[in-house]
Amino acid sequence: MSKSILLLLTGDIRSLDPMLQEQVYKQFYRLVYPMIMYIVKDHQTAEDIIQETFILIIRKSPHDIDEARLNAWLRTVARNATISYLRKNKKKQDELLSDDVYIENAVPLMAERASSTEAEVEAKLLEEAIIQCIHQLKPIYRQVIRMRWLERLSYKEMAEQLGVSEEKIRQTLHRSREAIKKKLQREWKVNEP
Repeated sequence: MSKSILLLLTGDIRSLDPMLQEQVYKQFYRLVYPMIMYIVKDHQTAEDIIQETFILIIRKSPHDIDEARLNAWLRTVARNATISYLRKNKKKQDELLSDDVYIENAVPLMAERASSTEAEVEAKLLEEAIIQCIHQLKPIYRQVIRMRWLERLSYKEMAEQLGVSEEKIRQTLHRSREAIKKKLQREWKVNEP
């Protein structure tokens, strides 16, 4: 992590040198842009959300956040800001389109769409996180996952192609799934029930 991004925790970025302010913003931008762009699929919208999120973080940043968790916290704030932005804009769009719909019917429909938007965003983010975790695995783990989930090979077919036993394939797949699960638990702070 760059030390310049730590300056976001000071809460008084305006007192910094303009060049340093720009460096902090660029570091923040590079951190959250891919995630936001993945969700909204529009460059201008992503830029707007990043600017709003940056200002929000400057105004309300907790000064006691652990440096090791800063990037995860910044991504979480950006993700939540993106979801809020989508909800707000979806609500405006629904209001414009629902002039001829009774208000009793529109309110539950809008709430259902907002929750489905959040669920859709969460699913996309989780899928992206899983793909990132897979790319970080050992090559053999990546290979068996690709063979099983993308190529849809049976354990027997995988064992024949790799020249190992079916039991070894089962064991390797189990270990790869456990590695992904541990990475996701660390990144998403998910605990098993």
